[in-house]
Amino acid sequence: MSDWAKKIKDEAKGLIAEAEQELTVLEGGDTVDLTADDTEPDSDPPQDRA
Repeated sequence: MSDWAKKIKDEAKGLIAEAEQELTVLEGGDTVDLTADDTEPDSDPPQDRA
């Protein structure tokens, strides 16, 4: 794959991740930052809110 096509594909993935995060916020759910580095494994499973 050429360099420009890879750059466009990577940019599109970033834009999709940002849009999904914004939609999650607008829907009132918990935010998950899809662009963040996962440096810590999840030690506590997410808990449902009542």
